[in-house]
Amino acid sequence: MPPLRFIMDNDPHIENQYLRRQLQTLLAEARHNEEKMRRFDRLERRLIGTHSLSELVRILLLEYKSAFDLDAVTLALTDPEYEVARILDAENKNGDEVADLILLDSVDSAIALENMYGGATVPFLGAYDVERHRVLLGLSSGKPASVALLPLMRQGELIGSLNLGSCEAGRFAGDSGTSFLERLAAIVAICLENALNHERLKLVGLTDPLTGINNRRYFEHRCLEEVAYAHRHSMPLACLFFDVDKFKRINDTFGHRAGDEVLKRVSTLIKSHLRASDILARFGGEEFVVLLPQTAVRQARDIAERIRATIGAWAFPLLPNETVTITISIGISMLPGKTADAEVSDLAGNLIASADGALYRAKENGRNQVVIAA
Repeated sequence: MPPLRFIMDNDPHIENQYLRRQLQTLLAEARHNEEKMRRFDRLERRLIGTHSLSELVRILLLEYKSAFDLDAVTLALTDPEYEVARILDAENKNGDEVADLILLDSVDSAIALENMYGGATVPFLGAYDVERHRVLLGLSSGKPASVALLPLMRQGELIGSLNLGSCEAGRFAGDSGTSFLERLAAIVAICLENALNHERLKLVGLTDPLTGINNRRYFEHRCLEEVAYAHRHSMPLACLFFDVDKFKRINDTFGHRAGDEVLKRVSTLIKSHLRASDILARFGGEEFVVLLPQTAVRQARDIAERIRATIGAWAFPLLPNETVTITISIGISMLPGKTADAEVSDLAGNLIASADGALYRAKENGRNQVVIAA
């Protein structure tokens, strides 16, 4: 059979059909690339427009995976101070873990990430190496054939890595261009920093500057949310109100700086007995308040007694070579069961007022005790 080139040279009709097919193939590829760029542009605009860290993570891990037909997408972020973890916990009301998000919360893990990139600031494309890459792309359903690892850099520091995996060996070839991925990495790093800064600005107005825990404004906002959720789902919710006994005596005897140190230590001791889902706040002065979601009255009393015992046994070093022990009084109230036509604001206000009333009775009955509201 004569070669195709010979047939085409002698039959313009066949050559015309061949060229038309080539043109259709090129046009289809161009339309595919154009649609891909439109999807990327839409996602890019959504990334830039969101101030929520959890929404940002969701777009990266779920929507990018779907939009670009990837077999795996993971995000690794350095988090030695547990800042990212705390923000995501606060935003995630259901308490569900974020799949494929890896928080590198130890010095060793952050160093391991830096060593993997070896100082490079450009994406790595190539075959999946189980020893080097499994920390960032360990798939339970199998191993990717090729990966694109994107270092996320801000102000010269490696803050994380966006990791893409494909079952196609040629999807991320080592000799492929990286300009598109470099742009994506830069946008993601900037968006992450903006989301974190947005959360930090919010926390400035919601954090007690002395103790570093939540303030009354934050507590009252979260109390409405927790009461609404507990009331809607018929779940128990406990409120604990704390007051440091005879705190004025500490200020008068040792000075206000010593009093500040006591409040900071008390907040730390209370927090050591709480879960991540519990809400601790400084209510004002020497008063602290805690919400214990999904906690029955007996459990709440046990927690309160452990806190009271821990603080009572602590030696507070207020002067050189001199320690002082203090005590704390605690009032407990429980959210009532389903109440017809109950307003959430009324339920929250009554919950706090009842705990405060129980605290007052604890003080009147001699202090250093736990009292449960009727």
